[in-house]
Amino acid sequence: MDCLTGFIGFESGTVEADSGLYLTALPGITADMLEGIKEMQETKEKALSNIEKRSILRFRTLFLNELNKCWNITDIDKAECLICANKPLLSVSLWYLMGAEMMAETIGSERTNRYTTVDLDKAESLRNEYMDIFFSELHTAVSGINVSVCLDNPIKGGDIQVIYAIP
Repeated sequence: MDCLTGFIGFESGTVEADSGLYLTALPGITADMLEGIKEMQETKEKALSNIEKRSILRFRTLFLNELNKCWNITDIDKAECLICANKPLLSVSLWYLMGAEMMAETIGSERTNRYTTVDLDKAESLRNEYMDIFFSELHTAVSGINVSVCLDNPIKGGDIQVIYAIP
């Protein structure tokens, strides 16, 4: 899943992210958070890399799960092809999943203190909110994917439904 590495940035103005999306643009995530959640001997870059790797692996699994609601695809390589071919469409969902992983790291950090700049209740609330938005964005993105880009004879597995609610 090298195609997603570096796709979402951490802080605008440092390394340019291909997606144009940065974790610090999400509510509750600040540049100082990495200092507060990294291990004592760990660099901020290594802590961020670990969060990114976990997010990408989890994204692949959840993407495949969502994709199989409407297509029968069991080959991970085909799923990875679809992810890489549809990065712009999937970018917002990955952004929110990485935000949720950042909040999970904050919650699990033994160094939760003034550096994390967010209390545990707020971090849990944000993690849950980010996951809700992630699943909604993923569902919408998967419904717009053209599977024939990576599959010769796609087998339809079910119908994906998009429900619009008008208040």
